[in-house]
Amino acid sequence: MAQERLISADSHVNPPKDLWVRNAPSKLRDRAPRVESTAQGDFWIVDSQISGAIGLDASAGRKPEEFKAFGLSYKDMRPGSYDPAARLADMDTDGVEAEVLYFGGPVTHIDVDRELRMYVVRTYNDWMAELSQAAPGRLVGLAHIPLVDLDDGMAELARIAKLGLRGFHVDPFPDERGGKPFWDPAYEPFWSLVEETGLPMSFHIVGARKQNVAEVFMNPTPGVKETFIAIAPMSICEVVSTLVFTGVLERHPKLQFVLVECGIGWVPYFVERMDQTFEKHRFWTKSIITEKPSTYWYRQGHATFIRDLAGVAARHRAGLRNIMWSTDYPHSDSTWPHSREALAAHFDGVPDEERALIAGGNAAALYRLH
Repeated sequence: MAQERLISADSHVNPPKDLWVRNAPSKLRDRAPRVESTAQGDFWIVDSQISGAIGLDASAGRKPEEFKAFGLSYKDMRPGSYDPAARLADMDTDGVEAEVLYFGGPVTHIDVDRELRMYVVRTYNDWMAELSQAAPGRLVGLAHIPLVDLDDGMAELARIAKLGLRGFHVDPFPDERGGKPFWDPAYEPFWSLVEETGLPMSFHIVGARKQNVAEVFMNPTPGVKETFIAIAPMSICEVVSTLVFTGVLERHPKLQFVLVECGIGWVPYFVERMDQTFEKHRFWTKSIITEKPSTYWYRQGHATFIRDLAGVAARHRAGLRNIMWSTDYPHSDSTWPHSREALAAHFDGVPDEERALIAGGNAAALYRLH
C-alpha cells in the first residue's frame, strides 16, 4: 500500500522577534510589536500592552506534561516556527510534503489605531509572501485580512492577491474588534472581491465570543482552562450558519471557505441541523435561500482536523471532498513528529482513494498544489 501524500491544511508560524521593529517608520517604532524577555518568559508587546505570551504556540515535540501557557522564550521554540530552512527540515522529519501556514504572534487580535494596525498587517503579509517563496510548492502562506474597516480590508485583499499568496484568513467575529457582523449588507462588495480573487477564505477558531484568552489561561479555578479548550471549536458554527442563511454562499457560488482547527466530527450533525432549520422554519422566517443548507456546504465549505476519529468515520456525511487533515505544527495540539502514525489511526477500513483525498488531495486541489 502506497503512503498517502501528506499536506497539512493547518499549520502555524511564529514571526521573527524583530519583524515589525526592524523596518518600522520612526513614528511607529516604539509602538510596533516586539518581544520582551522577562523572568516569566517572552511576551509580545504592542503599543506598550502585553499582546501574548510564548507558550502553547511553541510546543511541537514536547510532551503534554511539559506544556505551558506562558513561561517559554524564543530560545525554547523550534526554529522551524520562523525559519523556512528549519521548517522544511521539520516537515521532512514528519513526512509532510506541504503545509498551509496560518498566523502567529500578535497579528490577528490587536486593538490599536488604524495606522499601526495596517502597518502590522501589511508587514506580516509581506513576510508570509517572502516565506512562501522559499519553497512555493511546500510552504503555502496565508495572508491576514483585517475587517475593522472594510475599505482597508478590501484594499489589502486586492494587494495580497498580487503577491502570490494562495489564501487568507479573517477574524470570525469582526464585530468584536470594532467591525461589522457578517450579516451586514456592507460586506457585499467584500464577498464579491473574494469571489473575484478565487482565494479560499479561512476562519480559524478563537474560542467563544467575549472571552479573553489570556484571562482564561490565568484563571486559577479548576476546569476553566480545559472548558475553554474543549469548546473552542463550537463557536465556528455561527460563521457557517451566517454565510448560509444570509445568502452569501448562494449569491457567490464560487466563494470557497475553510473552517480551521475546529475538527469535523460535528459537521454531519450541524449540516443536518441547518437543513432541518430550513425545512421547518423557512416560511415564517421568510428565508432568502432557495436550496437546502447542505447544498452550499458540500459545494463551498471545507473543514480541517488534527485528530478526529469520529469525523473520519462519518466522512461521507461530512463530505469526502470537504475535509482536510492537518498537523497544527508548532502548537500544543500538533502531532509532529509522528503525524503519519497519528493519521494512520483514522484509516482502518478506509479505501486508499479516500485516504489520499483526506491526507492531502483535498488541500492540494483547494490551494492549487500540483
